[in-house]
Amino acid sequence: MTQIRPVVGLPTLTWLRAFEAAARTSSFAAAAAELSLTSGAISYQIRALEAHLGFALFERLPRGVKLSPMGVAYLPPVRKAFEELADSTVGLFGGSQRVQITVAAPVSLAALWLAPKLPAFAADYPAIDVRLSSVIWDNAVPDVSTDLEIRYGIGHWHGYRSERLLNQGILAVCSPQLLQNAQQNGEAATLISRHLIHIMGYENHWLKVREGLQLGNITAKPGPTVDTTIAALELAANGTGCALAHRLFLRAYFATGRLVPAMTQEFADDSSYYVVTPERPQRIRREVQLFRDWLVSAAAADGRD
Repeated sequence: MTQIRPVVGLPTLTWLRAFEAAARTSSFAAAAAELSLTSGAISYQIRALEAHLGFALFERLPRGVKLSPMGVAYLPPVRKAFEELADSTVGLFGGSQRVQITVAAPVSLAALWLAPKLPAFAADYPAIDVRLSSVIWDNAVPDVSTDLEIRYGIGHWHGYRSERLLNQGILAVCSPQLLQNAQQNGEAATLISRHLIHIMGYENHWLKVREGLQLGNITAKPGPTVDTTIAALELAANGTGCALAHRLFLRAYFATGRLVPAMTQEFADDSSYYVVTPERPQRIRREVQLFRDWLVSAAAADGRD
């Protein structure tokens, strides 16, 4: 019988789990909470790992920890080993453990575009639970509790990696009754500027419309102001005024007839929606990567519509 020799030089699995968790969270305390241990236990396990390897893996800072150059080099193979072990275990024995990912997205995009698509993702990946967090304003500092974000802008945020997800034209929409009244009164050409619903943070939409219509320095009259596109669309659907929104938000409104285009022209937008993740030295979690790939595919399909 062939004797199976032990693998020499491998650290213990508990040390490696402590290292991976601390590296991902940049905190011994956060790693301890994740692994249901004390901070002292995490510190002990990492020091034991460092003693075993003969190299420091972390720089201890006044607040948190930072990977040393050797820690940065060691993390990718550790992560890969864990992922391959998890994949092999699921492949051989099946997987019953559920995992959760946290996704943050602008309120209107989350409600009108992403949420209706999530059942399809759940059907394809039943073991992955998506926790969807709706936000109005972006976080200036990366949130370690969020795995993936969708942001609107030009694609540059300090501390984040970004990939363009969607670029959509801007449409002016209103209720059918408001459009009919404007046409009957000969005010269709000035409908938008006279009845614009203002959206905080999206003032550039009116500038793009004004430029596209060659209106010069004409300003939109003061009117209702809201902080989300979905609120502007609801106001517009109830006859309050005209809203400027991306086409992907309007399908349900058009299908029910609650909103109609105020004009046929569509206006280009310099900003786009991006999928962003914090700039971390390790690879993205497998389940997060699966969701990201699915998201990019869904957005590409909508971009072809």
